[in-house]
Amino acid sequence: MARTRKAPAARMLIVVAVAMLSAVTGCSDLLSSDDEKSPQPGVSAPASDGGSSGGGSSDGGSSKGKAGSCAVDSCPQLPTPSGDFTGSGITADNVATKVTPFLTSLLDDLDKAWGAWFTELNWGDPSAGRKLIEPGTTFETDCTDGDNKIGAVSSDLKNAFFCGVDTQPNGNGKATEGTIILPVQTFAGIWQGDVFGASVPSVIVGDFTAATVVAHEYGHNVVFRIAQALNIPDSAFPQGNNRELIADCFAGNWAATVFDRDDLSVRNILQAATLLPLIGDSGPDQGHGTVRERAAALTTGLTGKALPTFERRGQPVDCLTKYWPEKFSA
Repeated sequence: MARTRKAPAARMLIVVAVAMLSAVTGCSDLLSSDDEKSPQPGVSAPASDGGSSGGGSSDGGSSKGKAGSCAVDSCPQLPTPSGDFTGSGITADNVATKVTPFLTSLLDDLDKAWGAWFTELNWGDPSAGRKLIEPGTTFETDCTDGDNKIGAVSSDLKNAFFCGVDTQPNGNGKATEGTIILPVQTFAGIWQGDVFGASVPSVIVGDFTAATVVAHEYGHNVVFRIAQALNIPDSAFPQGNNRELIADCFAGNWAATVFDRDDLSVRNILQAATLLPLIGDSGPDQGHGTVRERAAALTTGLTGKALPTFERRGQPVDCLTKYWPEKFSA
């Protein structure tokens, strides 16, 4: 069945909603990823045990042939997966059974989009290891907090993170170094108005609040897989706040594929906008980006520019040249 494209008025409503991403304010540090001096639980550092993240994965790098290049004037677009991004149907009453399948479907969709992009570049398989920590269980991570191993992570940890040294099965069941860790009980709280420990009216959060978090953590995985494919050392990774902002930008790239499928609604974008005040630093240069910086990164990924427009979809090359100039300078 042919898909009916959004009418101009509907597209304009979404542009207005995206504009809110550049206007939100607030402060907190709930989705902290990467303090270079002292990583916290939730660290998204590619190799938080101090080891090199370049090469060596069971899943990373090109299996054969010469790796392609991504430059400003010649870089593949992020393909749009064929399946629709449909609503989860999650409510406060059914979170116990619906959240895990929804998180799994998000990871599947991200694998499809980024997997096709990596394939076009001959950069190998970017699929991440997955660990969904179910209620009543814990996961022993090898990531570190400063000099100490974090250890057991519970299902109600008020965070989600990517760990480059944990090995877990990917979506195809293959043991894969570099794992996205999602505490299911914490995600379930989103639909009950508990967003990573912050109390938010449940009517303004939901599917895309959760999706933005998962897509952000997958963004760290994308950086990790690019480094593997191109043998980029830790010292040449995105620096400072860019370590977080590039993951925000990559999350916007994926959101743009949802828009391309006519599945991104005004409500979805407002759910993402609601999340931003909870995850931004209160001031500059604190490691994660201010609310405005993170909004600009997400919008850059979505529309190709820090100020909202839908002249075109944002693409990975926009994120790479802006937030990883060490390797992808314009």
